[in-house]
Amino acid sequence: MSSWSRRETSTIEVMDFRKADFDKLRELVGKVPWEARLKGKTTEESWKYFKGTLLRAQKQTIPLCRKDRKYGKRPAWLNKEILHDLKIKKESYKKWKLGQLTKDEYRQATRECRGKIRKAKAQNEIKLATGIKGNKKTFYKYIKSKRKTKDRVGPLLSEEGEAVTGNLEMAEMLNDFFVSVFTEKSGGVPNVVNTSRERVSLEDRIHKEQVKNHLGKLDVSKSPGPDEMHPRILKELIEEVSEPLAMIFEKSWQTGEIPEDWKRANIVPIYKKGNKNNPGNYRPVSLTSVPGKIMEQVIKEIICKHLEGNKVIGNSQHGFVKNKSCQTNLIAFFDKITSLVDKGEAVDVIYLDFSKAFDTVSHDILIDKLGKYNLDRATIRWVHNWLDNRSQRVVVNGSKSCWKGITSGVPQGSVLGPVLFNIFINDVDIGIESTLIKFADDTKLGGVATSLEDRDIIQNDLSKLEKWSEVNRMRFNREKCKVLHLGRNNQFHTYKMGSDCLGRSMAERDLGVIVDHKLNMSQQCDAV
Repeated sequence: MSSWSRRETSTIEVMDFRKADFDKLRELVGKVPWEARLKGKTTEESWKYFKGTLLRAQKQTIPLCRKDRKYGKRPAWLNKEILHDLKIKKESYKKWKLGQLTKDEYRQATRECRGKIRKAKAQNEIKLATGIKGNKKTFYKYIKSKRKTKDRVGPLLSEEGEAVTGNLEMAEMLNDFFVSVFTEKSGGVPNVVNTSRERVSLEDRIHKEQVKNHLGKLDVSKSPGPDEMHPRILKELIEEVSEPLAMIFEKSWQTGEIPEDWKRANIVPIYKKGNKNNPGNYRPVSLTSVPGKIMEQVIKEIICKHLEGNKVIGNSQHGFVKNKSCQTNLIAFFDKITSLVDKGEAVDVIYLDFSKAFDTVSHDILIDKLGKYNLDRATIRWVHNWLDNRSQRVVVNGSKSCWKGITSGVPQGSVLGPVLFNIFINDVDIGIESTLIKFADDTKLGGVATSLEDRDIIQNDLSKLEKWSEVNRMRFNREKCKVLHLGRNNQFHTYKMGSDCLGRSMAERDLGVIVDHKLNMSQQCDAV
């Protein structure tokens, strides 16, 4: 039996869109008189009615099937022609063994088959590369399959040193760890939520066309959140669901009420690097409600319009900012650093590492900062309620942990998360004399270190950053904060954060680019 025909059994069930009756689904959802059904209902009640109606119709029209595992799928390059050639190759081998073909004839059949396979694989890779914009998931799935290191979860080690291999046990263990890094929640509602600041106009209301526009941009390859609202279905039913969703979004905006489903997240643990046994080496990525994300997009547009119009975000931030990127970050920083080194100056660059930055954002401090930056009351209220009383569970190979409360952080994988994080960290460089530049939480500090006075300025800036982290309840991982000494006359000064001396580094990976102490790109070229 061919290896491509073997199937590995799976307990995970998914919707079989190949057998879906979308016409029947449109008919069932389209005949609902949404305005009459949602009239007089709260945001939560309206959402539950919409969700229940769609899921019932979905159950009637889209069958389920077991999710294929690795060995149940045929490679994309393996077409009928190559299968035929493989069959000929196999028959040629049998004939050669029986003396019906010469060895040269068998080798010729093998070479022809191998050549066609190589050509098919190359064509498949070109197809994946050219179609990456429309199907990123398939492209990165292929890249992942070629990596030597697989990103599977576990096995994990418990505090007692015992191996944990069960999916449910690993999910519970990871969720316990992810929750343990949250900062404590203070009681009460921040004063800024109760202020009488005028609310911004959403052009009077959220329109159906606005919702249709967002639905049309949905990536159908993405996974649904805990509410099981799949982007493929929402996109297929644009005409039918845009009206009820616009009504629910409008109610949420007017009242500040957030459906509970929008505040829940399935956490997918993504392996970063280091020992796979350590739960700390996994990044929690949130899969949240797709309709909830569309509402987040509406709120994000309001926030970004305010931030850009009032030039709130400083020039030092290059992450998740319009017209800025990793490239602008690297160019802006190293253009200045290299020019100093070329002039004969000694330069010290300190790579700073926040510990669990996105997960430790204090909700109370964030809400206060939204008020200080003069966002309108309705937006602040909505964001506060969206962050308040969130919950999460970890999913490992289909096994789900128990729900646990979230007391801090902005969800990684959400639409609003990066924007809110930028607002939170925006004031970190106030009073800093050296050059400080950020890409989200990736922060580096650099400056001239030729004289003792120069080095004192950098040390004072580090002390200010340490003070900022204490006030804002974020911590630097001092062990991972490293100093890169540049320039011929560098004195290799030892810097401190608190009572800890920072380690010296000969080379650092800066936003994917390896920078060494000689500003030589040979290591980067070798890595590529």
